[in-house]
Amino acid sequence: MSLFLHSEGDFEYLEFHSAIVFIKDKSVLYACTTPDSYQVSKYEKNNESKIWYKLEDLPRTSNDDTEAILQLKLDKHDNILFGTTNNGFVIWDFNEERNYENVVSLSLPYGTRNITTKMSQSNSITLSAHKNYAIAGVRKNLYVWSMESKKLVKVLDAHFGRIIQLEPLTVGNWNSIVTSSIDRTAKVWNINNIFETVHVIDRHELQVDSISLSDNLSLAVTATRNCVGVWDLRVGKLTAKLADSPLGAIVTHAIITPDGKYIMSAESGNILIWLRLTQQVIFKEEQPGIRQLTLVDNGTKIISISKPSNPPGTDCVRTVATVCVREIPNGEMVYSFEYAVRSITGVPFRPAVVTSDNQHLVMSGADKTNRDCIFVYNAQNGAFVHRIALKMCAIKDVAGLVAMPHKGHLVAVMTTDKGAIIDIKSKKYLRTVPKWGGSITKDGKYGLYAPSRGGLELIELKKGQTFRTFIPKVAEGVFSIICRFNSTDEYVLYYHSGRKTLRVFRTSDAEIVANYRVQAELTAVESTPDGKALVLGTVDGCVSVLAIVDTSKDDMNQYLSEMPSRDEEWKKKVDKMKAQTRFKAVGSIARLSTTFSNEANNNQITENETVNDN
Repeated sequence: MSLFLHSEGDFEYLEFHSAIVFIKDKSVLYACTTPDSYQVSKYEKNNESKIWYKLEDLPRTSNDDTEAILQLKLDKHDNILFGTTNNGFVIWDFNEERNYENVVSLSLPYGTRNITTKMSQSNSITLSAHKNYAIAGVRKNLYVWSMESKKLVKVLDAHFGRIIQLEPLTVGNWNSIVTSSIDRTAKVWNINNIFETVHVIDRHELQVDSISLSDNLSLAVTATRNCVGVWDLRVGKLTAKLADSPLGAIVTHAIITPDGKYIMSAESGNILIWLRLTQQVIFKEEQPGIRQLTLVDNGTKIISISKPSNPPGTDCVRTVATVCVREIPNGEMVYSFEYAVRSITGVPFRPAVVTSDNQHLVMSGADKTNRDCIFVYNAQNGAFVHRIALKMCAIKDVAGLVAMPHKGHLVAVMTTDKGAIIDIKSKKYLRTVPKWGGSITKDGKYGLYAPSRGGLELIELKKGQTFRTFIPKVAEGVFSIICRFNSTDEYVLYYHSGRKTLRVFRTSDAEIVANYRVQAELTAVESTPDGKALVLGTVDGCVSVLAIVDTSKDDMNQYLSEMPSRDEEWKKKVDKMKAQTRFKAVGSIARLSTTFSNEANNNQITENETVNDN
């Protein structure tokens, strides 16, 4: 690279490579000019001869022959020069009052490297106010070195996205740094307190795609792109990360049984059944393209539906989806069948539903003319019952299916702006409910209408009329909405991606109970079985548990007082519970070992008797 200055007359070209930086008045520069070496040199501008005059070569580091300089940067007083290399940083201090060498080389941990973000730009490093610590932002972490010992003394998990910029804030008595990240946050760090104990909040590296809750053990299972997470919601700890293939695992679905004993997941084209206590895979079978996992018969069976992806360059194809029903935990196949579907590129798979009486499987498929229709199968043996055309309800594109919870023979066929209720036994179309979004109470009387442009209404499903208004129709722009009832139908949950707020309304009188702003975009929300708390999953990989504090309830204070965070002895209780669990596990293993040993001895005795008889 060449530098040519013509603002003050044409200067002679200065050949350099790798990196360059000027002081504020542009009279002095630092650059790499030595061929086959990354040694940094200092040049001064000579206005008379129109050349850049070399003043000196800066002190060299031990590996500047091979360690490339990615960036050079000066502090605000032009007294300290920071160099960024592939595997660390170099600091030249031109002050005479320094307490360390005039050149300091700092190395990053093994496996961590600096990269070039723009031309001659890379990760930044800075010094604390007292120049006793150097702080750098690499990837999403902050690295702290001691300038005296040149050793790495602290690593902080600063952001959940890559750190873009790092600047010192050392004005007056302030001893801080400011970091900005690609996660759209800026943080101020007090270096004086940087060595205090850090209480880490568990989270995933990738966003939470789905959440599944057990009934009575306060356990949650989360599905992310690379693993299945097992959470203890009582203490907010990520107890395990499950992945059959630690490198390159692609997890799409995860679900836990109501008793919390087994976890089913879809990973890299296989369906897996995990034993939660031992965190071991007890069943594995190939089933590529899994789109849905659903538990039936009180968690004793699992339905897995798979469909191949569309070939590249196609918009709509007719293909075949495969339904497999297996027993838990042995994974034995109960039955399997296939049905035709219309697969549209970019449109999510339309999940099948199980009727409320657990007698039928209902799924959206395609008839011989490739139009959407409804297939009904027997949920006990997988036998085909009948096909229902949708001409009578004037529906062309099915958005989803909803099993009516109060009557097992009724299923709602949903579109973007309405729902049609069909009797699957008599194959009759009953009525259309306009504006219905698919959420429904357990008695089947009420649903929710939440358009993407704003507003929230409780509608009566029998007549299709607005029964109660939670949020008036106010134009707020088009945003993604998550709207549903909690598990007891006492509250309505409403998430607005534009406001990034989760609002909770009381169903009985439409009064707002809570308005919670999430720290990142919400991707999954579930209600606990008792309806008193919500479990949230966000794009930053965090799982949050929020208690619904309704002041109109008398037992709310007791519920809050029983939380683990309010009990000082909770940690001791948890340790005692873990010890009891380990003791029971050891006892179970001992019983199994004794059983197998007795069986082996009996078999050996039988064989010996047979040999003696012969």
